[in-house]
Amino acid sequence: MKVKKNVARKLASQARFQALLILDQVENHGGYSNVLLDRFHQETSLSPVDTNLVVKLVYGVIQRRYSLDYFLAPFIKGKKVDDWVASLLRLSIYQFIYLDRIPDHAVFSQAVEMAKLIGHAGLGGFVNGVLRNFQRRADLDLNKLENPLQALAVKYSIAPWIIKELQHQISEADLEALLGSLLEEPYVSARIVKSGLNSQAAREQLSEEGLTSQASPISPVGLRFESGNPVHSSLFQQGALTIQDESSQLVASLGKLQAGMTVLDACAAPGGKATHIAQILRDLGGGKLQALDISSAKLTKVDDHLQRLGLSQFVSLQVEDASKFIPTDGKLYDRIYLDAPCSGLGLMRRKPEIKYSKQANHIQALAEIQAELLNHTSSLLKPGGYLIYSTCTLASQENEEQVGAFLQEREDFELDQIIADEVMAAGLINDQGMIRIWPHQYHTDGFFIARLKKIK
Repeated sequence: MKVKKNVARKLASQARFQALLILDQVENHGGYSNVLLDRFHQETSLSPVDTNLVVKLVYGVIQRRYSLDYFLAPFIKGKKVDDWVASLLRLSIYQFIYLDRIPDHAVFSQAVEMAKLIGHAGLGGFVNGVLRNFQRRADLDLNKLENPLQALAVKYSIAPWIIKELQHQISEADLEALLGSLLEEPYVSARIVKSGLNSQAAREQLSEEGLTSQASPISPVGLRFESGNPVHSSLFQQGALTIQDESSQLVASLGKLQAGMTVLDACAAPGGKATHIAQILRDLGGGKLQALDISSAKLTKVDDHLQRLGLSQFVSLQVEDASKFIPTDGKLYDRIYLDAPCSGLGLMRRKPEIKYSKQANHIQALAEIQAELLNHTSSLLKPGGYLIYSTCTLASQENEEQVGAFLQEREDFELDQIIADEVMAAGLINDQGMIRIWPHQYHTDGFFIARLKKIK
């Protein structure tokens, strides 16, 4: 979407225009909603109310894209619609259907104005006509969809293949609860880094600065925010807090770390787990973490996080493909963390575009990469050491099946079951002794963690 500078200046103060800019990048140019919204938060001059509206609009439209396209289809059938105009129409009908507090006349006037200014007068007339017809004749009854799979796909706006993937893992009731939870706005969550700072004290200090937070139900060092952006807090600026989803905060502590250990984080970016491992080593009295990532740009960001948190002295960073990495000194590691590249299906609430961009064939390709990483990194572990394998996906092929296949081939490893005493919520542990977090359980990212012990 090309917007003339004078038009951008004229529309800059409108929340719907800012939402449209982000939606166009996500829906039509491969952008990531969470990255773009983070940048928007840092750069915007909009009021807090309008800023919150932008976030709600962006997440809402992307989360419900299939549903919106289904409702919109009869009114644009046979017509050539530019990609950005389709985004504008989705943005508009989302407000009609799902945001009761926004007056219809405000939706009409701003949508038509944007169509005219970004496009031309005729485009404004087209958008006005589509929206008027939609408002008069839209049929929002999904009960007419006879195919059960299609009905779920449209109702919860998710690709049918993902529904099939989930159907063989959880009950029908849990499936609907999970799919429904993906349509909710995600929490911003953070991890307490400062030694001696407990959850209650952190929340009280944040409250004084106008940020409302609550303790995480699954992480003893986690906070979730109901209002305000923790990035702007004094605790964050001081390096006492860092942004990390609650489910991924469980990984580092499951490594049974001890003072003086040498640890490998094979796929370190974006750095949440690496900084947490370094934090634990610091609190234990010392140790050394070797953090790898194939991307130098991402590893630079990990370095930025470490410096802000005062943890750089415990970590060595190296740009390296973990599947080919050999330590130069030839020494083996006490602990290895492998947060493997995955399909990211556990992030569908936080990154809703995943529901449309991922394909079923991606799972098999990623599973092969994960198996290669597991096989190689496991050779770098000392006998008696632990390898923590984690993903942020819901696909069993990348999780339980991946671990099962590895153990079937490797007599030198066994599953070290995670027990209830190691976690705040026992319901996170599956029957096999691995952590499996579903997004609807605690409103976190979906996550998987298994702990493997090298026995010889």
